[in-house]
Amino acid sequence: MELAAQGVSGTVAVSLPAREFASVLVGCGAVYAAFEPQLDASPQGSQFNSAARLEPRSHVVRLISTRNTVGFVGILNAAVSKNNCEGYNVGGVWIPADRYRIDVLRWPDNPAEFVGQSRILDRIDIPVDADGLFPGAPADFCGFSALHCAIVGNGTVIQQESETLIATSMVTEPVPLSALLRPRTVREKARQFRSVLLSAREDPEEYRELVAGRKPKVVILDGAATVCRWLGAEMAPITIALVERTAPSGEAAADTLDRHWARSPQDLSLPADLARVPAGIEVLAWRTRARNP
Repeated sequence: MELAAQGVSGTVAVSLPAREFASVLVGCGAVYAAFEPQLDASPQGSQFNSAARLEPRSHVVRLISTRNTVGFVGILNAAVSKNNCEGYNVGGVWIPADRYRIDVLRWPDNPAEFVGQSRILDRIDIPVDADGLFPGAPADFCGFSALHCAIVGNGTVIQQESETLIATSMVTEPVPLSALLRPRTVREKARQFRSVLLSAREDPEEYRELVAGRKPKVVILDGAATVCRWLGAEMAPITIALVERTAPSGEAAADTLDRHWARSPQDLSLPADLARVPAGIEVLAWRTRARNP
């Protein structure tokens, strides 16, 4: 995240004894570091002006309540003014902006799938007693959709690993890592997310422009076989390539990384937060020439 903040395009290759949990933990770190608060306590609501600039009937939105955890999904007719109060017209219903915030559903959601389905009850999943886990207000972090990182690999395995429980304190109930990673797959509909899971078996070229257009901070390639196939996609400013040394395709992945490194303009110094790498893990970073989606 430090490299991305500096406007650097680069690849970070990480050699691991095994790949278990690596992508989930790196993804959680990227999500936590990239989070920016959206909620605003002002009476008009921080997102009214943004909603007013959206083309009517062209955007699917979720309304995040500022007073509870209930949201609605529908087509945004317009951001309007009524009775000297600003509000949203969603699915033909006027809703005041001081009680709701707009969450615009872009890729991977298809607006056509929501036509005629306005005001669908959509309860936001906020773990109990997990306030200390989130980088911001729980409703803010859990309610809004934002693509902070994409993880490419075995989606089933990554989802299983993300359900590992962690304790936020000595007195609260443990919560899964997924509460912070907030992953979803491309084919899940209208689910709040902070990261997207892509199958390594898919064609990288079908997703490169889609993912890059959403401007994630980091793309994580989980495993040697994934690195071999997806390294050239360059879907984010920073690509983190995780290679387990014992994998059958480990040598092939090392060769792929070596070829990319040889073409790089320069090596990159490790960010301060990676300066002390644990024993058994090797890290090499280099600058890449950015590709425009």
